Amino acid sequence: MATADAVPAKALFIYYKVDPAHAPAFEKAVRQMQIALRRSHEDLTARLWIRADAQASAQTWMETYEHPDGVSVLLATLIELAAQDLPAGQVGDRHVEMFSNID
Repeated sequence: MATADAVPAKALFIYYKVDPAHAPAFEKAVRQMQIALRRSHEDLTARLWIRADAQASAQTWMETYEHPDGVSVLLATLIELAAQDLPAGQVGDRHVEMFSNID
């Protein structure tokens, strides 16, 4: 099995809590950010997920990013920089994790 250093990250997962009262406006902002990222990075796949059992008091959302060549450290940094323009104070801390496909 390859080590994490030898295998490029194939996918980036970013999860956080969202107050349902802010969800519609925040969703629009995230989707606009993802559109801009896809336009500037050919073949980037960006998705927005919500936890299936989301509670009324807080929803868990996840952004996912994949690229055929892997998500480089540079691309992950650019995604986080783009996220700085999202509305402040509407979500919890962003937790960023990178995963590599074992296949």
